[in-house]
Amino acid sequence: MTALEIATLVFGLFVAAAVGSFVCVVIDRLPLSLDEPNEFGELWDTRPWGEVLGGRSHCDDCGAPVRPVDNVPVLSWLVLRGRCRSCGARIPAFHPVVEALVPALVLLAIWSIGWSWAILPALWLVPVGVAVAAIDLRTMIVPTRIVWPAFGVTVLLAVVAAGAEGEWAWLVTAGVGLATVAGPLFVLWFVMPRGMGFGDVRLSVLLGFTVGFYAGTTPSAGLLLGVITLFVA
Repeated sequence: MTALEIATLVFGLFVAAAVGSFVCVVIDRLPLSLDEPNEFGELWDTRPWGEVLGGRSHCDDCGAPVRPVDNVPVLSWLVLRGRCRSCGARIPAFHPVVEALVPALVLLAIWSIGWSWAILPALWLVPVGVAVAAIDLRTMIVPTRIVWPAFGVTVLLAVVAAGAEGEWAWLVTAGVGLATVAGPLFVLWFVMPRGMGFGDVRLSVLLGFTVGFYAGTTPSAGLLLGVITLFVA
């Protein structure tokens, strides 16, 4: 690698860590605990994006704003020993984990796919996937407010990447991957709606499309990769 490529990569990882810090905000603010189960039997809902993105970061216990010096990904949590500077309340450990995981997965994506237009959907999927996974672990819900907008952006990025590289067949394999992964889960949910939440079906649409996009230009490869993804999942 040239010096410029190394500098670009280091800068990109710092940006990815900052994105990871923002993902922590989404994980913390988006879920809304309900006093009683909703019509689907869930104890959690999600807040509107206006509430999630509005206002500065602050301590959930004392309400003190987080200082800029205390907002450095990973490092600030370690320096503060996982506690609020103002009141000493514990800062959840998922913060440094997410802030480190996002740049690590970005680096893995670049290593696996290479630095080209094709990397766009994968780079987008990293923060989206981490946010959805963390919220799912905390609340057992897959937020619609994340999945459908993320899918729309993924399709847009896939079109841009395919057009820039002149590989429109990537979109065909993406569609095959979507059908292969999401189709069986939709049928399973339709037959046994109490056995699986529809959130998993929504997520499979996003994952299936993205996985299929990276299957190359042969539809059968999109089918095979979709089957492998479904089996592993």
